[in-house]
Amino acid sequence: MIFFIYIQANHLEMEQLRIMLRQQGIFSLREVCDLYLEPGGTVSLKKYAEFDTVTPAMLHLKTKDDTMNFLFVDEGEINEEILRYTGKSKEWLYDELRKEGFPTIQDILYAEWSQTDGFFIKTYTNNKEGIRKGN
Repeated sequence: MIFFIYIQANHLEMEQLRIMLRQQGIFSLREVCDLYLEPGGTVSLKKYAEFDTVTPAMLHLKTKDDTMNFLFVDEGEINEEILRYTGKSKEWLYDELRKEGFPTIQDILYAEWSQTDGFFIKTYTNNKEGIRKGN
């Protein structure tokens, strides 16, 4: 096999190669279709299709890119600087949080928001770690 001749010609021990592959998440040579020893001593590879990561395109799924998320509430306090940066107002935030079922900001541990996903909110009472304000 040309692959093994290439490895021998470059004086790379198989265990060295296996370590380099594990660092890339490859735990068996059977997954490797093409392997390249780069000039800097790193390894580049192409996996066989059956071992490669499935992408949405392979499944003919339409995906959307996530937008940046913003931390609007941190430990019960509104982050006014972030609100200004995003062009949102306190009134908008209060209205949106009420719609989400959170009438009191002081009960919110944190509230993230993104254009694509909306709000992700954790309160002091629904966090599993028992985090309290000031921790």
